[in-house]
Amino acid sequence: AELDETSGRRGVLGHVSFLALQSHAVNSSATLRGKFVREVVLCQYIPPPPSDVDTSIPEATATAVTLRERVAMHLEDPFCASCHQLVDPIGLGFEQFDGLGHFRTRENGAVIDPSGDLDGVEFSTAWQLAAAIADHDRLSVCLAQTAVAYAAGHSVTDGEKEAVAYLDEGFEYMDYSVQFLLKDLIMNP
Repeated sequence: AELDETSGRRGVLGHVSFLALQSHAVNSSATLRGKFVREVVLCQYIPPPPSDVDTSIPEATATAVTLRERVAMHLEDPFCASCHQLVDPIGLGFEQFDGLGHFRTRENGAVIDPSGDLDGVEFSTAWQLAAAIADHDRLSVCLAQTAVAYAAGHSVTDGEKEAVAYLDEGFEYMDYSVQFLLKDLIMNP
């Protein structure tokens, strides 16, 4: 089935499996969703929070209704912002999907703003965010690296970097066909 822009869903990151898994038990999580994109899709390292930091999300109030408003304090505190500026703007792009992955346009009666920025590329919807991720210069090599790591059952070692480069080259040559990438991985000795 073809997805259209009105559904907000595009690709794997529009699947309920991603959206629900990268959420908390009762609500969505901009931080978890953004961290997943940075670490798994773009192969970038995000350090864990310090052990003494309260990672709970503030409850909605009259002045902070949406998640964007409630997590804004992370971006205002320089200590927190060092990591949250890397993940929250991405995760907020998926905020029109609740913790179970259902599409919505409002949270607690307020209109949800899913706009943001991914490494200098602005987006205003999850659909546009998915396009920005698809065009990101780290995506291709990261998918090749993730495929090798998954097939090997461990993180990529120095001896496997040539295999990653080979798969990335073929992936690019075949116009970024994931089906080709996986087939090439399976057929590669």
